[in-house]
Amino acid sequence: MEPAEPAIKRVYIQNFGCQMNEYDVERMVEVLRAKGFESAPSAEDADLIVLNSCSIREKSEHKVASAAGRYKELKERKPGLVLAVGGCVAQQEGDRLLRRLPLADFTFGPDHIPAIPTLLEKFRGERRRFAATDVIDVEDYRFLDADPRPGDVKVTALVTIQKGCDNHCAFCVVPATRGREVSRPAGEVIAEVERFVALGAREVTLIGQNVNSYHAIGTPDGDDFAELLARVCRVDGLERVRFTTSHPHDFTRKVAEAFRDLPKLCSYLHLPVQSGSSRTLKRMVRDYTREEYLAQIDYLRALVPDISLSTDIIVGYPGETDADFAETLSLLERVEYDFIYSFGYSPRPDTPALKLKLCDDVPESVKDERLQIVQELQRGITERRLGRFIGREVEVLVEGESRRNDGAQALCGRARGNEMVNFPLPAGRAPRDFIGRLLPVRVTAARSHTLVGEFAGAGATKRLPVLA
Repeated sequence: MEPAEPAIKRVYIQNFGCQMNEYDVERMVEVLRAKGFESAPSAEDADLIVLNSCSIREKSEHKVASAAGRYKELKERKPGLVLAVGGCVAQQEGDRLLRRLPLADFTFGPDHIPAIPTLLEKFRGERRRFAATDVIDVEDYRFLDADPRPGDVKVTALVTIQKGCDNHCAFCVVPATRGREVSRPAGEVIAEVERFVALGAREVTLIGQNVNSYHAIGTPDGDDFAELLARVCRVDGLERVRFTTSHPHDFTRKVAEAFRDLPKLCSYLHLPVQSGSSRTLKRMVRDYTREEYLAQIDYLRALVPDISLSTDIIVGYPGETDADFAETLSLLERVEYDFIYSFGYSPRPDTPALKLKLCDDVPESVKDERLQIVQELQRGITERRLGRFIGREVEVLVEGESRRNDGAQALCGRARGNEMVNFPLPAGRAPRDFIGRLLPVRVTAARSHTLVGEFAGAGATKRLPVLA
């Protein structure tokens, strides 16, 4: 009789992608922990390796493939090692991914996170490679509740409120990989926020593919997301609230007004525009014009003049002309974002934009040139925007330590506008005296992407429990 195969009890998860992926990884850890698994410090110490993938851009897919290839020697040395690929690339590619990645034992989409232990048992029992990528119907979908342990929770926490997207932008794979929009019941959202706060979180970021479309409350005017923000802000012990990501098509005036009316809602908004050209936006199927987008920004800034803004920019979208690109540059100058995420157009499988690419593509050299121009323009804008803080006192939620170039101890955290601020640790104090606290910091300098400051005095420190 052959000896029983040893139980798999150590898992190493490597993540590629966005905040939604970070949240998914945390839930994977909890699902596996409930079945007796422990987190391995490295892939070499693991019995199960999970690569959690993102398919928003082609580069993310290449990173997953490259990572899988690096484990070839390790799998040869450890015949019992199981390699699984999860996330949006797995959902998008299905069985095709198994053919591309011969080292992968099974793949699974985001909807199958609760079933990872079962999928592992299936593979070990059948020794047959498979892809678990069917999407759960909206009516049957249930959100995983976060189950953190004491010590797991950081100063800031992610809380999912919604998944999927019903806006079918021509370049985007999210509707295919995450499915239709589903909103999480408000009671579950509030309960999860309260759990994180009880374990030490002082800030939460509400996340989803399109948080503006949240619709699980049923307010008389249909503006459920604004109402959810108000409810979350009423949680005792919570100091700050943020959210991402928004679609301009669903961004309402009531959500804009929440920035003015809710003191806990941080003065920062990420509102992806993608292009400054109405012609290109129409080809992208974004369902708003340049003028409509700018009207939203103008209304928001009339309410909160100093709000910090960021966006996504795609250059070289199929059919983008020099005139279209010039409109993107003029929009950047008009809005003056604090920072942007900019990319050359990356064709995604099974998206309508692929048809445009075949007949009206922009050469890669032009994409590269336009991307450099955008990024150079934005560097100057970011420098000016960060410079406005020099000499001002800002409220910083201390997240942890930051090592200075001279080796001295320093602290880091974010201002309400999402700017990262580094400042020296006050003499005679330990980092744990400040982590999790809201501190006044006087800004003394601006770097390319961060601020530098100094603690503005113990007398103004807001008293909060010190995290263990």
